[in-house]
Amino acid sequence: MSNGIEESAPRFAAVYGTPGQGPRTLGPLRVFWPLAPFCLTTGWLLRAALPAPQLSTTQAGFLLIILAVLLTVFTAWSARRLQSFIKGAEGEEQVARLLSFLPASYSIFNDFQLDGSGPAFDHIIVGPTGVFVVETKNWNGEISFQNGQVLCNGKTPSRPPIKQVKEAAAALLDHLSEVQCPEVPVQPVLCFVNNQLAEGVANIGGVQICTDSTLYQLFENTLATPPEGGSLALIAEELKHCIEEK
Repeated sequence: MSNGIEESAPRFAAVYGTPGQGPRTLGPLRVFWPLAPFCLTTGWLLRAALPAPQLSTTQAGFLLIILAVLLTVFTAWSARRLQSFIKGAEGEEQVARLLSFLPASYSIFNDFQLDGSGPAFDHIIVGPTGVFVVETKNWNGEISFQNGQVLCNGKTPSRPPIKQVKEAAAALLDHLSEVQCPEVPVQPVLCFVNNQLAEGVANIGGVQICTDSTLYQLFENTLATPPEGGSLALIAEELKHCIEEK
């Protein structure tokens, strides 16, 4: 008790990291890096044309037209690509808000990497029902499943999300083993934001698939053998340490 006011215990999960930070910061770099060679080419062209021309007027004009066409195509492509990164960040932020309302017995870790070469985790949840790796997708279109794969508008995405989240879960397991944390199952989860799934909460190849509206259902049931609280606390401390080192 301090100054006659009793401090109450936290009601909600402890949250670490900033959701959506990766897509919002690295996304523009990935989109606009081709501008560097474009600017170098334009500079070379101007240098070749002036003041002592190495190109004829026709050659310089033709190359400028090509550059203008390429710039137009690049501008249209980059706008779509940048919007994709922004949507991804918005999806991560929406899921992070939902997860932040889990009980105080949970710890939430948003958007971080264990090392520079490893996968980027959208969310890791550590709590009484286990350890979860959540990959968030904020896609436009109809989500369906066929032959163990996720389809968007009937097409297979360039980066299969089920494989992606499985690799992330395996990377987390490897890291926890390397730092000698207690062995606890890591459950991969694929969460679609602003989409509806005909199957509701599904399981494909060991990956739990849900939407933002059904995400909480995953935390309602414990594992057959729930992890010990002490083991979970050690894992949460290790992940907290990883974020604080960044």
